[in-house]
Amino acid sequence: MTGIDLVTGGCGFIGRHLVAALQARGRAVRVLDTAPLPDGMTGIDHHRASILDVPAVDAAVAGAERVFHVAGDPSLWARGGKAFDRTNRSGAETVIDAAVEAGASRIVLTSSHAIDVKGRPTETAMPGPYTRAKFRAEQFALRRVGEGAPVIAVAPTMPLGPGDRNLTPPTRMLLEFLQGKNPAFLDFEVNLIDVREVAEGHVLAAERGEAGVRYVLGRHNLMLSDMLAMVERISGRAMPKRTIPYALAWASAAVMEAGALITRKPPRASLEGVRLARRLMPVADDPAAVLGLPEWPLEAMLRDAIGWLEEERHWRRDG
Repeated sequence: MTGIDLVTGGCGFIGRHLVAALQARGRAVRVLDTAPLPDGMTGIDHHRASILDVPAVDAAVAGAERVFHVAGDPSLWARGGKAFDRTNRSGAETVIDAAVEAGASRIVLTSSHAIDVKGRPTETAMPGPYTRAKFRAEQFALRRVGEGAPVIAVAPTMPLGPGDRNLTPPTRMLLEFLQGKNPAFLDFEVNLIDVREVAEGHVLAAERGEAGVRYVLGRHNLMLSDMLAMVERISGRAMPKRTIPYALAWASAAVMEAGALITRKPPRASLEGVRLARRLMPVADDPAAVLGLPEWPLEAMLRDAIGWLEEERHWRRDG
């Protein structure tokens, strides 16, 4: 076993699959995460700490040949927008600076396709605090590349698949349809990619990527209504057919966010998420092919995601 790879957020959805992909290649893996190691993750050098803890980050990057910065808050709503800036922007800056100082040969930053909005991509053009923080983190990384830092950015679209214990937004959206919580929906174009394919994309970016280049990890373009038709066929659960206009979706999200400030529970829909539905740039055909990433089938991905949610008893088939 040669080389040490550090994965921040290695206990999360993408992180766990990335750790598995690296171990399959015989790499020694170190994880920096505030969460305990999930069952089944073995042979890991686990540093249980926050990416905002500078001494802990310095200790975690020490001796790492490659650093994969995956950690962050993937939700589209938080009580107070500063939480996103602290975690998704400041945390990224802390890890990148520490990795550069430690002499890492490759630093892979997990960015987001959500910052690819229509028009000129600027901080003020971002639809909300999540995208602003991710945009600022990516801009910081590019500035460090100009100073010689070996940073590569990967921007996943909407990952789905098994093992999403934190129920990130794409999985939560799928689950709420399976649970029958959404009688109507805002139809828009989505781009889906298997989380295991995202993990492979991270590895290939480290192996083949060029510093300063941003690789979109996306695969299947389809309307949400088409995705729901597939979900209905796979799950046997009837999906909603009624769509709602953008204005009504926006108003509903505004009401849910106001309620969330009182209940302190995340809203089922956020204003930033609704804005993204209209402002997100379409994904070019097969962008992940640039890295030589083989395609994972759409239906198999949905079957695995739906099956895992059923196994975890998040929903139950009729009958």
